[in-house]
Amino acid sequence: MSAQDRVTGLYDISEDKSSCGVGFITRKDGVQTHDVLKRGHEALCAVPHRGGMSAEGVGDGAGISVDLSLSFFRGLTSKPDLATGRFGVGNFFLPNNPSQHQRAADIIEAALADEGLPVLLVRDVPVDNDAIRPIAVRYQLPIRQWVFAAPEAAKTPAEFDWRIHKALLAIEAVAYTDPALAGFYPLSLSARTQVFKGRLSSNEVLPYFRDLVDPAHEIHTMYFHTRFSTNTDPHPSMAQPFRLMAHNGELNTDKKNRLSETAIALARNSAIIRPKGQSDSCRLDQTLQSRVMEDGLDLVTAVVSMMPPAWENDETLSEDVRAMFEYFSLYEEKNDGPAALIFGNGTIVGARLDRLGLRPLRTVETSDYLCVMSEAGQIAFPPETVLRRGRIEAGGMLYFDHAAGRSFSTSEALEMLAAQRDYKTLLTDARIRLEDLPEVPADQQGSPLRYNGDLERHQRYVAYSHNQESFKFLMDPMLATGAEKISAMGYGNAINALSDQEGGVAKYFSQRFAQVTNPPLDSIREADGMTLRVALGAKPNIGAKAARQIVVRSPILTHLDMLKIREQSETPLRRFEMLYTPVAGDPKANEQALEAAISGLCDAVEAFAAEEGGIAVVTDRHVARDRAALPMIIVISALNQRLIETGLRLRVSIIAESGQISSSHHIAAALGFGASAVYPLGVQFRAEEKFGADADKAFKRFAKAAEKSLMKTMGKVGLCTAESYIAGEFFEPNFLDTNDPVLRRYFPNVKTPVGGVNFAVIAQAVCDWHMRALTVASETRYRCLVFSRSAPKAPVTHMARPRCVASST
Repeated sequence: MSAQDRVTGLYDISEDKSSCGVGFITRKDGVQTHDVLKRGHEALCAVPHRGGMSAEGVGDGAGISVDLSLSFFRGLTSKPDLATGRFGVGNFFLPNNPSQHQRAADIIEAALADEGLPVLLVRDVPVDNDAIRPIAVRYQLPIRQWVFAAPEAAKTPAEFDWRIHKALLAIEAVAYTDPALAGFYPLSLSARTQVFKGRLSSNEVLPYFRDLVDPAHEIHTMYFHTRFSTNTDPHPSMAQPFRLMAHNGELNTDKKNRLSETAIALARNSAIIRPKGQSDSCRLDQTLQSRVMEDGLDLVTAVVSMMPPAWENDETLSEDVRAMFEYFSLYEEKNDGPAALIFGNGTIVGARLDRLGLRPLRTVETSDYLCVMSEAGQIAFPPETVLRRGRIEAGGMLYFDHAAGRSFSTSEALEMLAAQRDYKTLLTDARIRLEDLPEVPADQQGSPLRYNGDLERHQRYVAYSHNQESFKFLMDPMLATGAEKISAMGYGNAINALSDQEGGVAKYFSQRFAQVTNPPLDSIREADGMTLRVALGAKPNIGAKAARQIVVRSPILTHLDMLKIREQSETPLRRFEMLYTPVAGDPKANEQALEAAISGLCDAVEAFAAEEGGIAVVTDRHVARDRAALPMIIVISALNQRLIETGLRLRVSIIAESGQISSSHHIAAALGFGASAVYPLGVQFRAEEKFGADADKAFKRFAKAAEKSLMKTMGKVGLCTAESYIAGEFFEPNFLDTNDPVLRRYFPNVKTPVGGVNFAVIAQAVCDWHMRALTVASETRYRCLVFSRSAPKAPVTHMARPRCVASST
C-alpha cells in the first residue's frame, strides 16, 4: 500500500468492498451485430438495484467490455481494409487537471511509438449528457481514444499483444506515480476489446456513450458490471469491467495476495505499480493480466488456477484434474472469498464461481446466444428460442471459445486443461506428503530435539509467559476433551495494555471478521469446501534450490511430525534459535538486545532463503537462565516482512516451534502473521505431564480442538483454506502503539487509531517474565505449577505478577 493510500482518520481505503451485478452475452456464431448491444442494454436495465446510487442519484459505477467492432472502426479510420487482429484501441481517462491533458497524450503516444505502434486516429469518445441526471455530469471523466495499427514486425497476434502490453506498462509507470497526473488511467489498451465505464447507473451506460448506440457499432460479445460500492467513495476508474474481467464479491485474501505478489515481483527484480485506491477487483485483473501476458498462461488456465474449486475434498474429480489442481496449489496464491467472475479477451468469454458459490450466476442459451448473468430473465428471449437454462454451481464455470466455435462446461473444460500437461508427473516431482516420508524408528521418537538448557520444566512454563489461566482455561480442557472450554459471554480481564498479568504479544491482537456483504462461512456445514492442507518448502519457479514441498494435512504439527520433517531429505531445513540474552536492571539495554536479536534472526533466515530456501524452524526450545524466549508473534511478523521486502518470502516456509503457544488464538496469530505451521512445544510438555503414556493422544485432542477453532476463525473471515489465512494478517491491534518506530517495522500493515503499548514496554515485559521464571523454586511453590493430582489443597492468595496462586504449604 502506498503512502497516499494509507488511513486518513478512521477511514481506511484498504477496507473498500463492493457487491455488484455482472454478466455476459455472446453470439455463438461470432458474427458482429448491433443486436448484441441492444440485448446487453436490456440486461443492464434489469439490474439497476444491483448498483449503488448516491442520494443525488449518481451511480456508483457501471460499464461494459466489448470486442472491437470491425465495421465501426473501418468507418472511423476511413480504412476499409482494416483487419481484425491488425489494429488496436486504447481508451483513457485523462488527468483531473486539464493542464496535464497534453502531457498525458504525449506519454501515450511516446509509449505507442516506442513499441512501433503507428497511431491511426485520436478522438474524444462522444457522450450524451442528456442521458444521465444533470447532477451526475460533473462526476464523469472524459475518455480519449487512440486507434493504432499493428507494426509489420509483429507477425502474430501474440507478438502484437506483447507490444501493446509493454506500452501499457510504460504508461502506467508514469500515470500511477506522478501526483500531477492524478486521474490519468487506462481503461483498456488492446487489439481485442475496449472498455466503456464511468460513474453511471447500469441503465445509463449505452445511452451515455454515443458510440454504443450507433447502428454501425457491431459486436459479437459484451460483458458488463454494475457496482454497489459499499462504505466506499466511488470513483470512475474503479468502476468495472477492467481489462480482462468483471467481479462481484469481496476477495478476503486481497491484502495477502498483494504482499505475495510484491514478493514475487521483487524476486524477479521488478515492481508492481498500482493505481491509487486500487480495489480488490482491480488488483485481481492486474494479476490476471500478468499471468496471461508475462507467465504465458492461457486465460482459462489463469482464471482456474487463481481461483480453484474445492478440489481437496471432491472425490468426483478425476485423478488428472486433482493432480492439476494440487500442482497449481504448490505455486499459486489463491484468491479466496466470495466471487462471481466474468472474464473475456475478445475470443473467449466466460463466467466462473468461487469454491463456495456465494454469488449467483444464471445461464441461458438460445439458438443464437449464450448468456450468463447475476439474475435470471435479464433478457426476454422468446421462450421457443431457449434451448436450456441453468446456473453455475460452486467452483464451476461456463465459457464460450469463438476460435473453437463452442461452449465448454466445468467438467469438460477441466479435463481439457488437465490433458494439456502431464500433471501427475509434475506433481510427483514437486511434492511429497508428510505421511509418505520415512517413519522414524521407535527408539528415536522421544523428542524432536533433546533440551540442552538449565531450567526445570515448571520454570520453562513461566519463561514462556504462562500463568494459571494458560492451563485452567486453555491447555487442560483442550487436552482432556478435544474442545475449547466454554465460558459465559463477556470478558472481565483488565485492558491488556494496563495489565502485566498475561504474557506474550498475541493478546494485543483480535481477529477480524468478514465485512459488509460478505457472510461468514459455516465451518461445519461448509467443511467440504474448506481445508487445512499446507505445503511446506520453497515454491517452484521462484529461483530457490529445486526440492519437493512437503504437504501436511494440518498446520498444527505433532512431535512425530517434527521428527519426520527433521529427518527428511526432500527439502532443505534449518533450525534457528528464537532466543536472546536479557539485560535485567537496564531497560534500554534490554530493549536494544531484544531488537538486535530479532534483527539477527531475520538476517540468518534471509541468508538461508537466499542460499537455499526450504523450511526454517524457529524455536525457543532451549530457553535457559541466560537465554530468554523472543516474543513469538513479533518474530514471525518480522521474518515475514523481511522476506517480503527482500523478495524471498515464497522461498521459505516458517515453522514456529514454541513453548509460548497455549491456545487456538496463539496458533491463529502465528499463522496469520506468517508461520506456515506451528508445533506447540508447551502443550506437548503439559500433555506429558498430565497424561504420561497417553501424551500423544492428549496432544491430538488439543490439535483437534485447535483445528476446529482455526476452521471457525477462517470461516469468520470468509476464507476456505489455511494457506489463504497464512500471512494474511487478519487482525486488529488492541492498545498497541503501531506508530512506535520498531513496531511499525514489524507490523507495517496493521494500524490502530488508538495508541497503546510500545516496543520498550514489550521488551521489559519479556525480561520480567524471564526473571520471574528464574525465581520459581519448585513445583509446589505455586499452585498454577502443581501438576500432581495428589498435591495438597490449601488456601490461596493472589500475587501481583504473574497470575499464579501461592500455596500456603
